[in-house]
Amino acid sequence: MLAATFEPLRSEELLAKPVWIDPAFADPEALMQLTRASAPYQLAAKVHKIDDEGKNVPWFRVFWAHSGKLLDPRAHDFFFNESFIEAAKESFGAKVIVPNSLMTNHNAPMAGGPPHLDLPFFRGAARFPFWLLVAMSYSGLFHRWAIPIASTLCWFYPGEGGDFEYWGDGPDAASTLVEPPLWNVGVVSDNEYMWHRVGPVGRAEQRLAPGTILRDALLHAEPNTGWRIRDSAGFDARFEDAEIRHSFLWKAYAFADERAHREFLDHTNDLTHDLTVAIFNADLARREIETPGADDPRWKQLIMRTYRARAVRT
Repeated sequence: MLAATFEPLRSEELLAKPVWIDPAFADPEALMQLTRASAPYQLAAKVHKIDDEGKNVPWFRVFWAHSGKLLDPRAHDFFFNESFIEAAKESFGAKVIVPNSLMTNHNAPMAGGPPHLDLPFFRGAARFPFWLLVAMSYSGLFHRWAIPIASTLCWFYPGEGGDFEYWGDGPDAASTLVEPPLWNVGVVSDNEYMWHRVGPVGRAEQRLAPGTILRDALLHAEPNTGWRIRDSAGFDARFEDAEIRHSFLWKAYAFADERAHREFLDHTNDLTHDLTVAIFNADLARREIETPGADDPRWKQLIMRTYRARAVRT
């Protein structure tokens, strides 16, 4: 029954229209001042409690707003950005835009990342573990519970590398490459369904290999100019301003109309953990894959192995 009901959908069937924003912020100087004032920054892997300790890369992050709440009052005008709200309406054909989060990203020279989808939001799944949400996203089985998310990415980076590549027409079509120098520009799209990636940052000889720094590494703003990475094992490296790639990711719920917004607020279409397990198991049965019980550690490994990132056209 479930296998027939919840057929997987391909991400390209669900794409919103990417919309370019230039300028992104009305006061970019104030934004960059707050960026320095907010340091030091933790690794994104630590912020999200990703369990790959030995593969740390110099990607740092902080949330200025999360779950609809402003965490840093100094970021108020950046979070409630009318340009982003209007672009999100255009991208999604939506009437109700509810800002949800604003995070900063800071990359020192590093290797490029793989094509990926952002961590999705599903009704009723706020407390699901990271690995399960990733599998749910790649499976395509849970779209009816997906909360539509408008993602606006903005860049401040005049250095080498650090391009942004995205597949606006699906992973089997040609990609679009956004290359530095970039300053106060951005694009709004559906990064939960649109494949994208960050290219290598900095010159090849500068890039820190995965595992070079510990999970407790911090990115510090130097007193006047420049940045410094330090960890508890003694790693200490300084970078010029132009060598750090800054990006800002704003996310908002993008509801088609007030009825869709009310359904979200009323929790009338929420997932449960048991239903999620049943949907996965039904799809595995459809694939004729033998499935252990969800309380068996092998079930988690099976889910992670079966529902992974697919290959995209590069």
